[in-house]
Formats: sequence, C-alpha cells, structure tokens
Amino acid sequence: MALTLERLAGRAGDLVLAVSERDRELALRYRVVPPERIRVVWNGVPDTLLRADPARDPPRIVMVGRFAPPKDHALVLKALAGLRELPWYLDLVGQGPLLPEVQALAERLGLGERVRFLGKRLDVDRILADAQVFVLASNWEGLPLSVLEAMRAGLPVVASDVGGVREAVLEGRTGFLVPRGDIVLLRERLALLLQDPGLRVALGGEGRRRYEAHFTLDRMLREVWAAYEELGARRSSPFQGPIG
Repeated sequence: MALTLERLAGRAGDLVLAVSERDRELALRYRVVPPERIRVVWNGVPDTLLRADPARDPPRIVMVGRFAPPKDHALVLKALAGLRELPWYLDLVGQGPLLPEVQALAERLGLGERVRFLGKRLDVDRILADAQVFVLASNWEGLPLSVLEAMRAGLPVVASDVGGVREAVLEGRTGFLVPRGDIVLLRERLALLLQDPGLRVALGGEGRRRYEAHFTLDRMLREVWAAYEELGARRSSPFQGPIG
C-alpha cells in the first residue's frame, strides 16, 4: 500500500527531492519516479554557537531518537553493558511507545545509575554540546538530522550503516559506521572512543568541517531553490513538452 501511494505521488509530481542518494536509488529501483524527475538534496540544519568538548572525561554519550521500531536503543544499552569497566554516562533524548521497554532493559542490565532518559527536549543543541560521543543505532533511516546536529556540535559519530547515514558519516574520518544490529563492532567502536580523547577530538573536528561544507541549512535552501528554478525553466521552455 505504501509503495503504491509513493508511486502515485511520484507520477503526479513534476519533481521529487530525495534527502539521500540511497533514497534516490530506492525510488528508482521500485519505479516510484522516472530518473529525470528526481534530484538529491541532502538535509541541512541551522548552525548554533554551541560546541562540544570531545576531550572531556568522563565521556558522556548521547543518542537522540524516538523510542520506536526504526531506532535500536536496546542495542546501545547491551553494547555499553559490556563496557562497565570504563567510565561513561549515557543520555537518551526522545519519547515514544518503546520508552518503558527500554527503561526496563536499562534496569535489568544494571545501568540505571549511568543512563538518563531526558524525554522530548527543545535544547538538543545544548545537550549535544555537553557530550563527548554521539551514537545512533537504527534499523532504517533516511538522512537523520540528529547525526547532522552531532557533527555540527563537533562530536564523533558512531552510527548504524543504514539508509543515507554513510553519506554524512565518513568511516574513520568523522566517526564509525556499524552494520545494523552488530553489537560486537558497536561495542568495539564505542570502547575505542571512550578510551582515546585525542581520537574523539580529531573525528569530531572533521565532522564539524564536513557539516560546514555539506549540511548547513543555507546550502540545503540554495539547492532546493535551484531545483525549483530548474523546474520553472523547463516549464517555460517552448521546446519542453508537458511534465508530469
């Protein structure tokens, strides 16, 4: 049903903007829209003055995401349960139907004193600025804004390699990509960052530079405007047939 609706929308529209190359590939694979009517415009987020200090100890890890099936909070908790010997704290920002289940898991794993459930917040930029590592375990994604916000803050990112995440996070340069559901590698990558402040600073700094180059709100708006101008030019051209 969802695919049928996507196809109807794709055929009715003159131009479709995808937030990632991965989404574009899926749209073409399932024939949602013809290739000449789809463009990729990466998400962008507005800048702030708040910056993280990744070198600070003990490290605070943060994950921002709704407690719902697309996210895998349980994987993060189970990975960190194997790193009890290291000093760390975890902030989980968001709400959703799976919140009670995740809270119960944190207690069963004996992590109650290390994990804070912060609920829905309007000051995510401040929370990120107080952290040293960002993690996002997901089952599926588009191009998550939370990853871009973490890069904006100058945080190293450890994220599931799903959807368009790899278009933002560069393996070994701005953070680490982990196959979906891979608890062993997630634990290893988190342990590496928790024990190496210099690595946190290096990856976070490169992430900030990548944000400035590719994921600002201004860049996104310019590209969206350019797409509309292109569409307008095609519509007004006497040599261009009907679109859509």
